[in-house]
Amino acid sequence: MYSMISYWLKYYRHECGLTQQQVADRLKIERSTYTYYETGKTKPDINTLIKIAKVFNINYLKLLEGVEEELEDAISEIHSGPEDDDSYKYRTHATTKYEVELLFVVRNLNPKQRKEVMNLAKNFVKENEKDED
Repeated sequence: MYSMISYWLKYYRHECGLTQQQVADRLKIERSTYTYYETGKTKPDINTLIKIAKVFNINYLKLLEGVEEELEDAISEIHSGPEDDDSYKYRTHATTKYEVELLFVVRNLNPKQRKEVMNLAKNFVKENEKDED
């Protein structure tokens, strides 16, 4: 899915007069990996975004412009879904903006990082349950 991040990556690369290969070389990644970032097939993690911003000589926040609106659109889409939709009937409550943002962050992690985050969250819940007893 094409996104604002993808748009800005392509925009700033063109502004700098660089090819995808040149950016990939500077990042020490495969060209195909960078191409996936530009086409929206995958999204770079925050550390990679910071490195890319350095290649383009910009503040990394410029690469995130418009992302909040994308999240808001995603939230609106979730909340406006038909009530008879199969996926909707299994929901116990509406998805909050915080939950959508958390999902967006988790989806940008690699599998190992996702597992670590899940373990941290489970341990956090267990610790809080002990504190409440």
